[in-house]
Amino acid sequence: MIATPKLRYRVWFSVKISFLLFACCLAAGCGGKVPEKDNRTAQVAFDDAVKLVEAESYSQALPLLESAIAAGGLSADLYAEALLLRSRCHADAGALDKAEADLTLSEQGSPSPAKFQFAKGILLSKQGKKAEADAAFKAAKKIDPSIKLPK
Repeated sequence: MIATPKLRYRVWFSVKISFLLFACCLAAGCGGKVPEKDNRTAQVAFDDAVKLVEAESYSQALPLLESAIAAGGLSADLYAEALLLRSRCHADAGALDKAEADLTLSEQGSPSPAKFQFAKGILLSKQGKKAEADAAFKAAKKIDPSIKLPK
């Protein structure tokens, strides 16, 4: 079966809604509760990592992202974004298998299809798949024209 763009969007939307409902259930106390201290620790580490990624200091951002993800206190959207950022850091370090694993994990709950496409483009570029990387960057730019593409 060939997946049409409309079908892919419906599947993506269904998976995202399921992921968000699961996260809401956890936040409401239906599942394991994360201590408030872990929430703050994760949030601070995530915020610091975002600044470092923006400054292209990927090697410094990676341990902070590891900490934020391991703490278990991020919301579903931030968790997915942390995976995307960690994917970029792994790709920059040449750990392409780890980058691909994070990208795959983040795909189901990614809050931003544009950021997902951008991270996918970074990985494909590092893998030497220029045409596929360019297509991913083009898709990211189409979704969000404000995204700054790599040089």
